[in-house]
Amino acid sequence: MSSADIPGLNYTSHRYGDHTLQRVAVWQFDDDDDAQKAPAPASAYWIIFVHGGAWRDPRNTVDDFVPPVQHMASRADLPKAAIRGFASLDYRLSPHPLFPQDPASTPAKELHNARHPDHIRDVVAALRFLDGEYGIGNNYVLIGHSAGGALVHQVVMNSDASCGWAPAVPLPAALISISGIHDLRGMVARHGGIYEEFTTGVFGSDKRVWDAVSPATFAGNFKDVWGDGPRLVILANSTEDTLIDMPELDVMEARLITDGITPIAIRDLSLEHDDIWREGTQVADLVAKAVAKLQQP
Repeated sequence: MSSADIPGLNYTSHRYGDHTLQRVAVWQFDDDDDAQKAPAPASAYWIIFVHGGAWRDPRNTVDDFVPPVQHMASRADLPKAAIRGFASLDYRLSPHPLFPQDPASTPAKELHNARHPDHIRDVVAALRFLDGEYGIGNNYVLIGHSAGGALVHQVVMNSDASCGWAPAVPLPAALISISGIHDLRGMVARHGGIYEEFTTGVFGSDKRVWDAVSPATFAGNFKDVWGDGPRLVILANSTEDTLIDMPELDVMEARLITDGITPIAIRDLSLEHDDIWREGTQVADLVAKAVAKLQQP
């Protein structure tokens, strides 16, 4: 039995590219087999997760979403009629000093040598794959944890001419950023050290590039780029998180309000950084809140 197998759900692993990390995990309720490729009805949503790991940690994978899916699959406030399916995205990673690779002996499809915009291009490509395979359209809730919180905002930013890293993709009905990285320059100024190391490793040393890719300093306007739709954003942080501090939520909340979007800001999650997804129930709570909001008349 695979670690991704969840009772009551059918599990499928897809590839959207040649690299071993260009993969998508999909879970659907057992009775959804026949309708698997039908367009999602307006009242049902895909729940899609983008993991963190500072754009480089191979210990973070599609399996990070398994604990939250286990909880969501049996929750009364997330009925089957409201959920079309669950998906978790992997993407190519940047080099990590704790996990060195020899470029001469490592196959190209296994190398961790990605640089921006490779990561966001992969996330967008995975969403395009899911749209083609399952017809997700705009009917999805996009969740990002840590670096994934930056990536899910960048999915929206990608539709603006100031970014345009990849072909356009239908934008989500709701976005949830959990312990998200939103302001690279501010984060590095507060913490330095390893934060500057991984930021430079992914984005280079030019702080103007950091500003261009950071959701909180986006050159466009989130409301304008998102266009018609609910534009529901939930920002959530834990008071016990020692890796991503509350100013990352604060600056993103202020930015969205300036752009005409009032997010739901939740500052009282518990647990340490990765324990939030490992424990799973708080992620499930956030998804239930988003789906309930989306289904309000």
